[in-house]
Amino acid sequence: MIPTLKTKRLTLRPLSKSDQSAMVDAIMSDMDVMRWLPYSDAVSTFEGQQEVALGYINDFIKPWDTLGFGVWAICIGDTELGPVGTFIGYCGFLPEQIEGSGPEIAYAMRKSMWTKGLVTEALTACLDWIFIKPEIHFVHAVTDRENFASRRVMEKIGMRHEKDVDLYGSVAKGNGLLPFYYIDREVYIRNRPD
Repeated sequence: MIPTLKTKRLTLRPLSKSDQSAMVDAIMSDMDVMRWLPYSDAVSTFEGQQEVALGYINDFIKPWDTLGFGVWAICIGDTELGPVGTFIGYCGFLPEQIEGSGPEIAYAMRKSMWTKGLVTEALTACLDWIFIKPEIHFVHAVTDRENFASRRVMEKIGMRHEKDVDLYGSVAKGNGLLPFYYIDREVYIRNRPD
């Protein structure tokens, strides 16, 4: 069973296919958000946005059954942010992409919710949850070299830039190597953000 996580301002709940329209509205239809995500070239039409959203949702749900982790829907949990329960993004974990690096952190949030500390809040809840699992010792994340806001979020949750990697065809697409961030359980627990 997929747990629901609650923070001071957010609810992280299981994603479902019924989130497709909300994901299109919050993420896929906003090029300022999509420019940092894979498949951004496929969302120039409404049909493309719908297709990419459903593909993301399916990819985010699948690992729960086989690996015991996956990606949650981020929803408003505090009326000061808007209507409680409103879908504003996603965060969680994807299967390991580089051997020995642990699950990969994945996240995106509606642009109007940026700069409020919400991604840091959501990811802290995710890391608190995954590092309870004794088999998970490390997690990693990658981002576009120019996505300085995302890089700051990774650093706020205690991750450190370890190296640069060719992942998701980044070099072939002309994006160069991606910054690879990493954290282990002991470091996270010792330095956990408040």
